[in-house]
Amino acid sequence: MNSRAIFPGFPLFDTAELIQEQADLEFYPDLQAALASLPVDRQAALDDFYISHKFLMKYSDVAGTYNRFRSEIQRFLNYTWLIAKRHLAQADADLVTSYFAFIKTPPAQWVSHGIYSGFVSENDLRRFNRYWRPMALRSKDSSTPYSVTQASMNASRTALQTFFKYLLLQDYLQRNPLLDVRKRDRNAKPNLNQDKDADVRRLTDWQWSYLLETLTELASTDSKYERHLFVIVTMKSLFLRVSELAPRPVDRGQLRTPTFGDFRRTIIDGEPYWVYSVFGKGDKTRQVTLPDAYIEYLKRWRNHLQLTSPLPVPGESTPILPSKKGDAIGKRQVQRIYEQAMVATAGRMESQGFADEARQVLAIRSETHYLRHTGASQAIEAGADIRHISEELGHANATFTESVYVNSEQARRRTEGRRRRV
Repeated sequence: MNSRAIFPGFPLFDTAELIQEQADLEFYPDLQAALASLPVDRQAALDDFYISHKFLMKYSDVAGTYNRFRSEIQRFLNYTWLIAKRHLAQADADLVTSYFAFIKTPPAQWVSHGIYSGFVSENDLRRFNRYWRPMALRSKDSSTPYSVTQASMNASRTALQTFFKYLLLQDYLQRNPLLDVRKRDRNAKPNLNQDKDADVRRLTDWQWSYLLETLTELASTDSKYERHLFVIVTMKSLFLRVSELAPRPVDRGQLRTPTFGDFRRTIIDGEPYWVYSVFGKGDKTRQVTLPDAYIEYLKRWRNHLQLTSPLPVPGESTPILPSKKGDAIGKRQVQRIYEQAMVATAGRMESQGFADEARQVLAIRSETHYLRHTGASQAIEAGADIRHISEELGHANATFTESVYVNSEQARRRTEGRRRRV
């Protein structure tokens, strides 16, 4: 299945770091040859490639969005040229409808078992990776069937919608083909073995409000809970994992400790913003925008630590969560702070007559990811762009974010259902 001969297509666009260098195809001999051998007009194919390349260049500084758009456009162009035998300027509703049907049940040779890059370096050239396919299963188990989720179909539609709008602005298309595609043709195949809603592991809005209120009250009467309040608000508001608030080993065994210097004030279009640089999973760095409402909690924590300025200053080396010894508390201690906060909240719930709710909170007292999920879901439900939240979560693409964190449509449906009269 991974043989190069049985897959008729090919990768088109390199990584975000190399996309600019790809413009003249000088170092891409395989791609030059493949474009010249397509069963459509050669100049039309080249025009399709370069207009798509120009579009992707706009997103090369946002890795997650770039990868999502690149994946979709490569797949769509391979289908358009090789299966439909058209070029991009001929895209219409029939083409897009047939494309959606194709990606629901693609031929086996279009699917790889495992994730592979499109190009590999060889003698200063970028050559095709023969294992690459437009669609991929994360499992390398050859018996695993390929299936597409509704979240993936939604992400495909979103990517193509953005792409087609760009083509319209460039006068490359006369009409957006998606406008005439029926909704049912954009839906994934029904999974007859799955009749339940996706399990979104997050706090309800009431649970979060109760947790925040509990910690605020505790911190106001006992200063030892100031740290609990700051940790919980920070993890939820900035979408952080426990490990992202504690020292982490980096190159040659050195520790990278989160410090107040990781908070930075920046100005964009004349407006001041605060961002937090996260050294996260896979040793990747990302930046998270601080909500305006979070600033007061940051000031409160710094005041508790008796630091000289209300907000961080450039290069400040003080650990965000200092220990009594002067260094920083570890991952296990951050985990314990979360557990203590949940237990305290459950105790207050029970004392106020919310016994069932208290049991629910106690059941997740060790599952810190609930804060990250809650923050992301609430942000998206409030209208934030899922692509931006995906970037701040550190996800590779918005499809994963949508499938794991987003539940707003389901929530609205359940609310409406509960309000029906008997």
